[in-house]
Amino acid sequence: MFPARRAFRGIDLIAVNTIRAEPHYRRAAFDAGLEKVGYQLRNGGDPQNRDDVILLWNLHGANEQRAREWEAKGGTVLVCENGYIGRDAAGQQLYAIAVHGHNGSGWFPVGAEDRFETLGIQLAPWRAGGAGILICGQRGIGSRQMASPAQWEDKTLRRFKEQKLTGVRIRRHPGKNATATPLEQDLADAGLCVIWSSASGVKALTMGIPVVYCAPHWICAGAAGHSIGTIHEPVCDDARRLAALRRMAHAQWRVAEIEQGEPFRRILDSIGSATW
Repeated sequence: MFPARRAFRGIDLIAVNTIRAEPHYRRAAFDAGLEKVGYQLRNGGDPQNRDDVILLWNLHGANEQRAREWEAKGGTVLVCENGYIGRDAAGQQLYAIAVHGHNGSGWFPVGAEDRFETLGIQLAPWRAGGAGILICGQRGIGSRQMASPAQWEDKTLRRFKEQKLTGVRIRRHPGKNATATPLEQDLADAGLCVIWSSASGVKALTMGIPVVYCAPHWICAGAAGHSIGTIHEPVCDDARRLAALRRMAHAQWRVAEIEQGEPFRRILDSIGSATW
């Protein structure tokens, strides 16, 4: 068990957790982990110093304003969302946690250990065949900087058609459609995956499919091309792929780790060196 941490002048650390309750979002696990590290859970109020945190699910809509207000008062924002690689090889759901932003637009401490290896995700060789280009649409949620622009996938398809490219198609975001085609099936004949900042790109990388992203940031940016202009020079570099996935894994957490407070302890221990 971690010792309870105290903030400046002996004041207890403050945490405001706005994440929704069970079953999917696992609020209880986040509460337990914060308390393990020494936080007092509150329903509101202002931060007293940088160690005081507010937990937000994504930064869509009012959450972004709330995040910036909390930071303006000196506190730290922890942005949480579903893990970018979904589940580990054992089927355990992963959750992403980062400071300030999400999906590569924020900061998280990267340790020396290989957390990606512990996920048990196998990497396929870079795909030699596959001539198609799959454009993965998104729901358009997130911060103003990171949310996919309206009709981004349709506009991207039109640009490709203007370039006389063939074999290009769109994968619409499945939303809550339980009968949607599995991502692996849509990627089966793809030679390139084009995303705004979708987690579909992470899956593509593990399947050996090069990725181009168009958002200002992306969690695996180091292993992909950036912008439509790079589609003719796909990145197929084993070292860059593994480095990007290893780094990403330090922002991916199992429920049991969250309950024990491990991600919050690491962030607290390193927050003084944070940049974003």
